[in-house]
Amino acid sequence: MIDIVTLYTELSSLSPAEQQLQLSKLKNIDSAKADELERMLQVDDIPLSSSELISQQLTSSTRTSWQSFIAQEVMGFSIKRLLSDAGGMGLVFHAEQTISNPSKTENEIHKAAVKILRRDKLNSHQQTAMFFSEASSLMALDHPNICSIYGVSEVLDHACIVMDYIDGESLDLWLSNSECNQKQKIDVFMQLLEAVCYLHHRDIYHGDLKPQNIIINNQGHLVLIDLGLAKKFKTSAKADNRETIKAFSKNWSAPEQIAGEHCEAMSDVYSLGAILFYLLTSNQLEQRDLKKISNKELQAVLSKALYVEPENRYQDALQFRRVLQQYQTGFPIDEYSMAPVYQFKKLIFRKPFTSLACLLALYSVISSVLLFVKL
Repeated sequence: MIDIVTLYTELSSLSPAEQQLQLSKLKNIDSAKADELERMLQVDDIPLSSSELISQQLTSSTRTSWQSFIAQEVMGFSIKRLLSDAGGMGLVFHAEQTISNPSKTENEIHKAAVKILRRDKLNSHQQTAMFFSEASSLMALDHPNICSIYGVSEVLDHACIVMDYIDGESLDLWLSNSECNQKQKIDVFMQLLEAVCYLHHRDIYHGDLKPQNIIINNQGHLVLIDLGLAKKFKTSAKADNRETIKAFSKNWSAPEQIAGEHCEAMSDVYSLGAILFYLLTSNQLEQRDLKKISNKELQAVLSKALYVEPENRYQDALQFRRVLQQYQTGFPIDEYSMAPVYQFKKLIFRKPFTSLACLLALYSVISSVLLFVKL
């Protein structure tokens, strides 16, 4: 049996010429699967205008009410309730699996989150390509701050992803319900940076970083839960403004993403900057007044992350993380100042005893020299 999910994952990473070579071989085995795969792969090469996308949404034939999914079974899990419909391409449900344990009097409940594709958003081939793309992206990842996936299936003829259920609050709810100081907020943000650094190290651009896609549990552990717009990028490739879907989140996406232009890691950096600003100010408006950030060093860091021009930002999350680590450990922030006085001041605060010992030693040397001159 030919696994179309695995094939799509393998072929999507190849060049168009290599894809055609593999597809021609597959046609000799299963022409129907080969044709379907070819249509799925072509989605990435077809630019969609907003009018075309709206037209496809309006002419979508089959729409299933979210209530119809309740009590449906998928991969041994029973769908219990709707968790979220904010994920653009999909509805997210809470599901449970009852496991009998002979050694215990009570059965164990295994929880999962089931993301089901919304057919009113995309045409059938775009649905398959986008959803399998997210599934394959998730299955290939292994990081404590990124949601793990159990598998891919179908329910009521809708493709779905069954993934780990994260019991917690979205970042926006967590921020409104908690009383955290600035240090704690930055510590939480560093967890998000760790997840995005992991993606960028593997040449994956997330494309949809926003508070609603970030869950924090009762222990303060952060998990990134949605990779629906994640896309491979190559820094050496020529800019190409053709994207699978012209999608963005108004208050969180970079200007070039909103304009439908080519996006890479720098676009994620802008979203990260927007999220950090939100954490520090509770302000998620599109127009951000950096003067609201009282700390001048953080203000300078955010200014660089939120540059309109991508080339003026941090090039990826790894650079962003490195600078924030410098801030956390008391090292100078070049974006703020490179003045020798500032650099020396940071050294004194970072290593007060060593600095004092050096000053005393210098004072002793100068005193000895002056005494020798007088003699």
